[in-house]
Amino acid sequence: MYDVLLIPVDLSSTNETVIQTARTLATPDQTEILLHHAIETLQDEEPGEMDDFYEELRRDAEQKLEGWASTLTEGGFSVESMITYGERGPEITRVAEEREVDLLVMRSRQIDRTEADAQVGTVSHQVAVFAPCSVYLVRS
Repeated sequence: MYDVLLIPVDLSSTNETVIQTARTLATPDQTEILLHHAIETLQDEEPGEMDDFYEELRRDAEQKLEGWASTLTEGGFSVESMITYGERGPEITRVAEEREVDLLVMRSRQIDRTEADAQVGTVSHQVAVFAPCSVYLVRS
């Protein structure tokens, strides 16, 4: 049904539900699954100032992505893991466009409209609005 499926992940365990949902939407031996983690960068930093910090985040991300990729590969899926740097929403939509993704599957949380500081501009909202493909939002 889908040739290329993108799963943007943070490093929390809540992504397990997203990955399980994506497995039901994909077809083993036919769907390529892209696991993507965007490391949010600080805007006012000096070049090289945060290199050690970003390298530590990258190592943590690689380890987590490797575990998820292994599970998906055992299920018969072709999997690629990628890490990018920048603002998460724009990075996710950029990757989706560059890789010609058919479906983007990511987690989303419900926003309580009665809260005074409720934010509609969440990453999942940004992605749903700006993605070049369909977006499937998963709630835990």
